[in-house]
Amino acid sequence: MPEDVAHSSVVMPVFQKNGQDGFLLQKRNPNLASHPGQISFPGGVKDLEDKDLLHTALREWEEEMGAPNKELSVIGNYRGQLTHTGFHITPFLAEYSGDFKFEFNPEEVERVIILELDRLWEAPFYSIKGRRKPDSPLLEVFYFDIDEGLLWGATARIIVDFLREHAGFDRSPILRTPNLSSAPFLDVKKPE
Repeated sequence: MPEDVAHSSVVMPVFQKNGQDGFLLQKRNPNLASHPGQISFPGGVKDLEDKDLLHTALREWEEEMGAPNKELSVIGNYRGQLTHTGFHITPFLAEYSGDFKFEFNPEEVERVIILELDRLWEAPFYSIKGRRKPDSPLLEVFYFDIDEGLLWGATARIIVDFLREHAGFDRSPILRTPNLSSAPFLDVKKPE
């Protein structure tokens, strides 16, 4: 791993409600300096005071979602992701057993998203492929166009990998050409 990488972690909260399985996500405040307005799992960068990355994820869950971490039963960690923005993200899969009432921190979170898995089988699903530099490996970035906005980047990659391995997710994305010069690099509403 590169020496200058920022170690971070997220909670991948899974739930079952009304016979539906899903993930809890958040839409980040659009005024944040880092990843403004993006849909993501609760989490953040490891602080010096955090004893480990699990502590980081649970601390961030409480700070961002406004819910006690006793509502989470941690199952274990999932494969990490190294982002092109210099973060290594360690996801911790956890079962959520709360009442779905969140007193989220509006300075960090615009809204909480209850994402039923069925929606990921139905939402428009795209990807772009490219290289950061001519000699770097080929990257594929996934995009789900859901009602709450564009779910893309590391969060979409974690979800797609997890669902392919554990839920029989076999959808192939529609390959698109990047049409924006900066993140998110794809406006799914623009025609090809």
